[in-house]
Amino acid sequence: MKRLFLICLAILLIAGIAFAATPGYRQNPGTGDILGQGKYQQDPHKIFRMVRYVPVTYAGATTLAADSIVVWDTGEDDGVTVTTTTLSADTTVAGIIVTQALTPDTDGNDAEDDVGQGNWTWLQTYGMSQVNLATGSNSQAGSAMGTSTTAGEATVFSVLDSGRHLQYGFAGFFYDADTAGADDVECFLRALD
Repeated sequence: MKRLFLICLAILLIAGIAFAATPGYRQNPGTGDILGQGKYQQDPHKIFRMVRYVPVTYAGATTLAADSIVVWDTGEDDGVTVTTTTLSADTTVAGIIVTQALTPDTDGNDAEDDVGQGNWTWLQTYGMSQVNLATGSNSQAGSAMGTSTTAGEATVFSVLDSGRHLQYGFAGFFYDADTAGADDVECFLRALD
C-alpha cells in the first residue's frame, strides 16, 4: 500500500512539474479567435478578408494599387465593398489593400454580379502592414495613421473635437519616420474588423 501511495505521489509530482514547465504558447488560452495560427512565433499576426473594390467614379477609373488605404463603401452598404476616399480622417476606414484590385468590368453591378471578377482582392484589417503615404505628410515613429485627402494614401491622423481627441477614423500607427509621398511605409493596422 505504501509503495502504491509513493508511486501515485511520484506520478502527480512529475505531472505537476511537466504542466508547470509547459511554455505559454503551448497552453490553451480559452475560447475565442486565435491570431497567427499556422505561422512561426516570430511572424507578425495579420487578419485578411476578401473584399470587392468599386471606384468612386467609374469613368476614367484605374487599377487600385497594393498598399492603398480604403474605406467601406457606404453607398453599397453590403459589408464587402470598399472604395477610396478623399476625406481626411474618414470614419469608415476598412483597411489596406494588399494585392492590386482591378476596376470592375461593368459599372453599377452589385456584389453578387461581380463574383469571380478582377475587382475582388485581399484587404488587411489588422497587423503589421505597408501603406502609401500622402504628399505633404511626414510620418514620425508612433504617429497615428488615418486617411488623407489623396485617394488611397494615408496621413498622420489628428482630429480634435471640442479639445477632445476622437478615435473615429484612427487606422493604426506608423512604425518609422518617413518622408511625404513615400510608398511601402511600415505601419501597424488596427482597422475595426
